[in-house]
Amino acid sequence: MQRTNHSRKTMENEIVEFHHEDYQFIITRFKKINWKQYKGFAQYQYFLFVFDKRLAKVNKEESLTEVFNTEIRDNVFETFENLKQNIDAILSEYILDDDAIFECLKVVEKLNPIYLDKDEE
Repeated sequence: MQRTNHSRKTMENEIVEFHHEDYQFIITRFKKINWKQYKGFAQYQYFLFVFDKRLAKVNKEESLTEVFNTEIRDNVFETFENLKQNIDAILSEYILDDDAIFECLKVVEKLNPIYLDKDEE
């Protein structure tokens, strides 16, 4: 999936999210800055952000609870293979349920650049 920005140019990025209990995981794929020519799968880099939703504050004026997402981890991965090799250990720090980790890994698989070529055909 490609997103369109306000200038009507397609952006070479993809964002997937996964929620588990009080944690939100955002994994993104962006095209590398072309300081040199990258070809094939090497033209993408990947970012992982983990947010904790447990930090809440009660607004005294309205007596409503406002939830703030607090970033507790961020990582950059040079390739999709590097992301796949490391994400299981990272997820295991926050998710104890193996089935939930597997579901998150299935969502992350959408960022695999091999599927990008199939979408463009």
